[in-house]
Amino acid sequence: MRKVANLLSGLFLILVFAATITFAYFNTTAVSIKFGSGVLATQPVSVWIIGAFVSGGTLGLLLGLGIFRNLKSRSEIRQLTKQLSEAKQEVNDLRAISLKEL
Repeated sequence: MRKVANLLSGLFLILVFAATITFAYFNTTAVSIKFGSGVLATQPVSVWIIGAFVSGGTLGLLLGLGIFRNLKSRSEIRQLTKQLSEAKQEVNDLRAISLKEL
């Protein structure tokens, strides 16, 4: 069963590769992309579309792996650690005050 799955995966990758090559071959019209006042270099349409798919897939993988969520968690841990140390210092100060009053 594992060999069949590997064979189908390989076949699917070959089909995607062939479709990409065919798409790039037939879409050679040069266009430039404009973002506000900036203009990117003139490239074939296929380069822009394939680049968009690749960058979207990469971003999706990064989000799926939780890299950005992990960075957020680390930031929250630093913030909570700081709050904990401040609370400990405040408790120590309050204990020192109550001992002086006795």
